[in-house]
Amino acid sequence: MTIPTNFYIYLILSSIIFGYKSYEQPLQVKHPMVKIKGGTFIMGQNSGEGDEKPEHEVQILGFYMGKYEVTVKEYRKFCNATNRDMPKQPKWGWIDNHPIINTTWYDAQDYISWLNKVSSKNYRLPTEAEFEYVIRNGGQTGTYPWSDGQPKNENLADISFGNANNSNGIWKNYDDSFAHTSPVGSFESNLLGVYDINGNIWEWCNDWHQEYTSEKRINPKGPKTGIEKVGRGGSYNADPWHSRSASRAYVKPTFEGPGFRLAKNL
Repeated sequence: MTIPTNFYIYLILSSIIFGYKSYEQPLQVKHPMVKIKGGTFIMGQNSGEGDEKPEHEVQILGFYMGKYEVTVKEYRKFCNATNRDMPKQPKWGWIDNHPIINTTWYDAQDYISWLNKVSSKNYRLPTEAEFEYVIRNGGQTGTYPWSDGQPKNENLADISFGNANNSNGIWKNYDDSFAHTSPVGSFESNLLGVYDINGNIWEWCNDWHQEYTSEKRINPKGPKTGIEKVGRGGSYNADPWHSRSASRAYVKPTFEGPGFRLAKNL
């Protein structure tokens, strides 16, 4: 049987076209960003934990913050493009429009390096000071992002979480209807237009952990070296104490747990 010449032409053209599409696919990963106006605020909480003291003045320069957390779908594109495994799957499974979790700090940096290469952008992780500034809606005071009292618009450790996980460390009389993570953007944004900044998942910051001092800081980026990296933002399992705007967490950068969002200079 003789195979027509135009069949071979079809195969060649198909490989070129589909190969080009698969190469172009990563360029379709787009991350909406919110422009954050700079300002000065009081960072920390004197009545909080030891490393949240002392309260100190911080000046933040304008920057862009990711409107949403990086999702499972977005992170999977990166894994497929770079031939790497997804992180450890949570017990509720991978859901495309939920935030990626169980990443290391190095995973987040690898994602950003890949994204910058395919998009010709200059994304980065937010600094800890930038993160608290956004949690505080541009530097507002108050124990929580909503000031004080019961949560209003966050996926935190609520009645649904307590029932699903047999946990008493929850917000009493509050039910956001999600026992675990929720689709990004499920709740209203904060006053700056950023979603899930204090709830849903705990997020990596770029900084190495360090103790605070009383001196005023201008756009601090943390020490050049360290042992633990900082994580910020309340999570679906955050009780009232860990939902505070000043709450800090620090773990080794190889720890597999948080997710992340992007930031970018103006």
